[in-house]
Amino acid sequence: MANIYLRVPMYVADFYRHRDEQKPLTEWQPVEFKEFSYEMRLMRSSLTPDGVRKHLTVLCYSERSWKNILQGKLAMGGKSIFFRDKDKWPSTKELLALEGRNPSPNEEHFDYLCIAAPREAVIGSKVVKVDGKFSITPAAAQAFANVLRDEFLHFYYEWCVQEERLFRQKGLTITKAEMMERFYAQYDIRMAAGGVSHNTMRQQAKRLFDRGKAAKMRRTAMQGEYFDYVSSTTQPSE
Repeated sequence: MANIYLRVPMYVADFYRHRDEQKPLTEWQPVEFKEFSYEMRLMRSSLTPDGVRKHLTVLCYSERSWKNILQGKLAMGGKSIFFRDKDKWPSTKELLALEGRNPSPNEEHFDYLCIAAPREAVIGSKVVKVDGKFSITPAAAQAFANVLRDEFLHFYYEWCVQEERLFRQKGLTITKAEMMERFYAQYDIRMAAGGVSHNTMRQQAKRLFDRGKAAKMRRTAMQGEYFDYVSSTTQPSE
């Protein structure tokens, strides 16, 4: 089975790798989605061979392109731009160097999430077998990253609801900043230098909490021993 490598905010990548508390993933292990999930349908309808596009997008790499990157080469191959240990996961600095650009001061720290691709893709009216030369189109990659970010934020929202209830039962209070710190620790989410990603996530979470006051939000199922102490009917407090 081939993999694709999707560019997402660092906190989203860390969360998906540690979402299953009983079976955390390393950077090298692919996140797998169910056969008939929206994510699999999106990939199946947007996977194309690298050679079909004149220019590779940095939003998503094929397995072949990622192997080139691990060797310090450009995604399309050629000579190595710099020497690196191919057994180590690429850093943001290395990825930016291969892209030929400097980081923007307001840019979120990103990472690439390894995702198991479907075995087959639909191109036009044909069903083709997917191999290591396939990646998804730029538009689909952006849509995919947005879906994962949204699911992360909804999970974080419900996690905070449960956390607040637990503290309230003990007669204690907890701030949203403290909940975020506990959440980051729970899912081994890195605190990127400079705090840009942290601030972005905090702003998005605030908007989510504000919307949650007016609408009941139940998109992501809460699983794992950590959530056994709460009921599924918990409501956020004002």
